[in-house]
Amino acid sequence: MDATVVNPPLNAMQIHFLQSLRFVKTDEMFQELRQIISDYYFKKTEEETDKWWEENDMTNKKLDEMFLYSHHRISDK
Repeated sequence: MDATVVNPPLNAMQIHFLQSLRFVKTDEMFQELRQIISDYYFKKTEEETDKWWEENDMTNKKLDEMFLYSHHRISDK
């Protein structure tokens, strides 16, 4: 079996981002950039979760019911 992973070429935004990394000179700068990126993705995830919550008219009760249903399905296997 061939375990080769084929990655598509980088797009212009990805190349620009990688080129900007040449300005990261210290571990402190790297950690700061890493935190900024982490915060960005956390914010985007939170926004998508809030959107899903609103679109599905979610409540804590519904969420608990979903969890209990999925837990029973897993336990039955």
